[in-house]
Amino acid sequence: MIDALKGTVTPKDWAFVGAVLFITLFLMSMFMLFIRSGQEGRLEDLAGEIEELEANVEYARETRDNIEDLREETAQIQALVDEFERRLPARREIPQLMGEFEALARDVGVDVELAQLSRVRDVRKETIPYSVTAYGDFHQIVNFINRLERFERYLKISELDISEQLQGICEAEFTLSTYRFLESPQAGG
Repeated sequence: MIDALKGTVTPKDWAFVGAVLFITLFLMSMFMLFIRSGQEGRLEDLAGEIEELEANVEYARETRDNIEDLREETAQIQALVDEFERRLPARREIPQLMGEFEALARDVGVDVELAQLSRVRDVRKETIPYSVTAYGDFHQIVNFINRLERFERYLKISELDISEQLQGICEAEFTLSTYRFLESPQAGG
């Protein structure tokens, strides 16, 4: 190699240059193979993450732009839920309900006899049926049934049978069902 500095190149010098070039090419290929390919995989992962983040940002912008509409919709839904819960409360209020039912009958001049039937449960609600026999003139009974239909609680009248009016008195027999929500275990009840 000292000869190369003096101006003459020997086969040893060419072998040295070839070895240096070979090592350089080897190191570059190892760099490309291991480091760069690993970095390219990481870049692809980052590009995927960037796409996902951009989609999340776009969704957040849309939500921000529509937040007032969403709040209004949420308020409407909450009002519906509150009204529904008011008409089908989760807690037992049957004694109070029966008192209101009997007061409604007295208001229209109808005498009633109530007999509770077997309750029926499903996953979300309990149906509480009563056998009702009402006595009064035809118009009083119809008025009573109309008021039951407009009652603040959800009531279902089924199996209605009104007898012929004799001496100013009719007998109406029907099943009156009311409902209550069952507390779900997740609700902490």
